[in-house]
Amino acid sequence: MENFNIKNLVKGEPYFDHKNSVLSAPVRHLFMIGVIWYLATQKKISDVSIMEIGTWFGASALSWAQGLKEYLDSRGSITCIDAWEPFFDLDVHKNQKHVLEMEKLLESDLVYKVFLHNINTLPETINTQHFRGKSENILKFLKSDSFSVVFIDADHTYNYVKDDILNSMRLVQNYGIICGDDLNLQISDVDKNYAIENMNKDFINDPKTNKNYHPGVTVAVNEIFGEVSSWGGFWAMQKVDNSWKKFSLKDMPIIYPNHFNKSNIKKAQSHFGDIKDSLF
Repeated sequence: MENFNIKNLVKGEPYFDHKNSVLSAPVRHLFMIGVIWYLATQKKISDVSIMEIGTWFGASALSWAQGLKEYLDSRGSITCIDAWEPFFDLDVHKNQKHVLEMEKLLESDLVYKVFLHNINTLPETINTQHFRGKSENILKFLKSDSFSVVFIDADHTYNYVKDDILNSMRLVQNYGIICGDDLNLQISDVDKNYAIENMNKDFINDPKTNKNYHPGVTVAVNEIFGEVSSWGGFWAMQKVDNSWKKFSLKDMPIIYPNHFNKSNIKKAQSHFGDIKDSLF
């Protein structure tokens, strides 16, 4: 990371000031916190356990933790899975600036070190653990029905998204939630044939809408679930007696993550203002 020294981290204070520390649209973190509100309101699950596949700097992990703080007295558990190593196919993505920046950051290992710092800022009442490795090598060893929330935000190309979803479904307990990031557009929104042709690319422009999106996420989510609940690119489905159902976050309180800097809060506020009338 340019002009960054690991020694400058302040104990107890999360670090998210690097320009690439929050990669997804910040507004989606509002709905992550909203999922914890939804589970707390339903009162179907007494001990909320969260697993995320793809952690990066830990921004999403801290947003899940804020949900636990707001609605469950800072009690629950968070498990993070990430290899924290370069993963893009550079033959396919060599001309994408954000890919090259991510690869460079991962090669340095500083992303992992900052994650360790950030996750250690959470209260002791939230049990945390992490597994450093590829999800396909880890998920198979985890116990079925052991998580209230599984959040998928790793490699966005089709095969990896589909495998992460399929390998995670058995891990979700009844009335739990499977969810993910970067469903910018659902299959009904886009040129379906073009999406399938390009589903092994990370990010493309849709000729039908002229909007940028992740075709691998769009195609994989549709193949498994069809249309899903979605808010600003964050998608989710609830497990109810071995079926997967859409659900609503209507009336959820709007809470901005405490660990966001002013820039990320401003982006989230602006984005939410643009989409709020179409969400619920």
